[in-house]
Amino acid sequence: MKPKAVVVSLPVADLDRSLRFYRDGLGLSTAGIDEGAIVFELPNLSLFLIEREEYATYTDRAGVATPDATVAGACVISCAIGSKAEVDDILARAAAAGGTVPKAAGTYDGSYMGYFTDTDGHLWELVFNTRTQSAAAPE
Repeated sequence: MKPKAVVVSLPVADLDRSLRFYRDGLGLSTAGIDEGAIVFELPNLSLFLIEREEYATYTDRAGVATPDATVAGACVISCAIGSKAEVDDILARAAAAGGTVPKAAGTYDGSYMGYFTDTDGHLWELVFNTRTQSAAAPE
């Protein structure tokens, strides 16, 4: 398999709330809500947030998109981050935007890592690899 692009689609309860969290809270760029979905183009990834009902119709998997089925940690979206300070900043922004930070950021096995959940409980992992940090790059 040699994918040309990676797309992740996540069911959400409220598109407006998700738009505020990701665009306004985290500062991700998007054209907004279009046809029951929000698209964020990230480096090497397209993130689609789709209303639960539309997600269930699209995937033909109604049980997957129920509120009880969105379990934090059932899927982890990991992102390489440029510095410890940036990890800390993103965690603070996520919490201020209505997400949660289930565990304080810290150094684990040579990487500085932190986790946050969005307003639907989707878990994000932020990783700054301290072992590959350039001596010239500020933290």
